[in-house]
Amino acid sequence: MTGKTKITAADRLQNHFEKAILNRDYEPGSRLPSEREVQEGFGYGRGTVRTAYRSLQEKGLIEIRRGGGAYVQGVESSRVGETLSTLMRHQRVSFKHLIEFREAIESRIVAYAVERATEAQISELREAVDKLEDFLDAHGGCTEFYQMELNLHLELARISGNPLFEWLATAFQQNAASYSETFSGFLEYTSKDYSQKGVEDWRQLLDAMEKREVFRATMIMNNHTYQFSMIIQGLSRLESSAKSESSKRQAKKG
Repeated sequence: MTGKTKITAADRLQNHFEKAILNRDYEPGSRLPSEREVQEGFGYGRGTVRTAYRSLQEKGLIEIRRGGGAYVQGVESSRVGETLSTLMRHQRVSFKHLIEFREAIESRIVAYAVERATEAQISELREAVDKLEDFLDAHGGCTEFYQMELNLHLELARISGNPLFEWLATAFQQNAASYSETFSGFLEYTSKDYSQKGVEDWRQLLDAMEKREVFRATMIMNNHTYQFSMIIQGLSRLESSAKSESSKRQAKKG
């Protein structure tokens, strides 16, 4: 018979403040009661209070400042994206896995972005695409160009109005740079023509957004991500083949 996990006093105190923070009883930037105030108000010892506050800090809910108390943290999309990014790398998610996942969600992100985008947001996105094309003309499809293109995807996720999409797009963006070998291969095997086609996709997407053509916009994005996926899959096969040949040569030498 499996025994129940014992709930400590520190756990109960942590749960109390976690619930209060999530319920917005304490707004981001506000100060939690001092250790002494908690001791006097709840009847807990100093060690219990410190353990509870450390747990809240580890969860990213508060910041403990030396000599200044504990303050509620705002949950920013970049911080959540970083957490997801770290989790992906820890679980050894491949770049191919990320691409497949991106294909699955990008069409929904675009659909909501087309429905919800303001004229000002579309105008800002158009300016970003203009900068992307200017950069391509001046420097070609290098690493920085690709990062700029990823920023456009992140901006679409923001326009969608769904923070989950923004967090996932942030995580994808941060992980893309982590898979440097595949990423370098992508840049090596793609030409300026491919990059120019990517800019044209964004131009067409902007036109669809202005006309509120949801179906057309999703088809444009589906094709855009599919072409990228095909290149990545081709690179993966090349890398696997190269590693296999290398292993065979090493075996012969041995």
